[in-house]
Amino acid sequence: MSDSLITPEVRGLIGTETSPERNRFPLSDEMAYDLADATEDPNPLYIDKSAAEASRFKGLLCPPLATWKDIAPSIGYFGAGQESHFDVPLPFNSYGLNGGSDWQFLRPAYVGDWVTRQFRIVDIFEKQGRSGPLVFVVRRETQTNQRGEAISVADRVSIHRSRPPGEEVKAIADAGEGLNSVVISPPAPDQTVERTLHAAGTQRKFEDVSVGMALEKVIKGPLTTTHLVRWAAANGNYARIHWDLPFAQVHQGLSNVVVNGSLKNQYLGQLMIKLAGPEGWFKRFYVEHRGMDYPGDVITASGVVTAVREVGGYGHVDCEVNLTNNRGDQTATGSGTVVLPKKGESLPLVWDVED
Repeated sequence: MSDSLITPEVRGLIGTETSPERNRFPLSDEMAYDLADATEDPNPLYIDKSAAEASRFKGLLCPPLATWKDIAPSIGYFGAGQESHFDVPLPFNSYGLNGGSDWQFLRPAYVGDWVTRQFRIVDIFEKQGRSGPLVFVVRRETQTNQRGEAISVADRVSIHRSRPPGEEVKAIADAGEGLNSVVISPPAPDQTVERTLHAAGTQRKFEDVSVGMALEKVIKGPLTTTHLVRWAAANGNYARIHWDLPFAQVHQGLSNVVVNGSLKNQYLGQLMIKLAGPEGWFKRFYVEHRGMDYPGDVITASGVVTAVREVGGYGHVDCEVNLTNNRGDQTATGSGTVVLPKKGESLPLVWDVED
């Protein structure tokens, strides 16, 4: 692939930062509840004020993978809440697909916190994919609260692939071509899709965990287009590839609308948070998206313990995780670390950034 895809102008953006952006509203109990509802996560730390205040956190929390909501985003060609995908002037018509992220969670995000975020472009590189050239953009997002304390750091990867020029896409659309039939999303007229809730189990201690132990699976679905729209409403990101079938097929070359990468992150995150329990800490999480899931799919998050180790006197548990669907596709893989208390121990609420 020619180096011309990453021009000197594009390469010169590596290391640049956006201005700090404070959200329009503080984290609210309604936002936390909506996020928990959209992901079918009954964690009382998000939805039960009395239980949260009685916990070691002493207050309601926002789910750690969704502490930013796009409020009243402008509506553009790719949807709403998509501006962060397009601050790199790539020399081809493209949309930034979610390639995965590497999070570090440093302290709880409480209901009432004002969140500020800032992005820095860490790297831009290219690879040859099965469908043609791909450009990868890595952004580091830092979120802080109203006291300037870091809540999380995340390296986010967007994958850009070349699409036909806009005039070619318009010609195809005007000719009524490019649309293909798809399986209609459930439910049928006489059906209701039941919520797939996964209640927390018994709190594990560090001494209870060993290498090779399987994590309790988190199963979601069959997913529907309503799940996707409900998630968009909860986090304020209305990317058209998740709900607009003609756009997904004609303009982006996809076979169907696709399940949000950010929603799949939530399901994998539930897997790790259930392992941590209310006395543990979900410390680090890395996910790569490797395939598409569609309405009608049943997806399963699973994992296994790969290492138990002590760092600074605290018990760390490393896991490999993956996401598969009922069609046999593995659509996401990754790894995560939780810190579990030892017997008779209480963990801190603030953690340092790792290299």
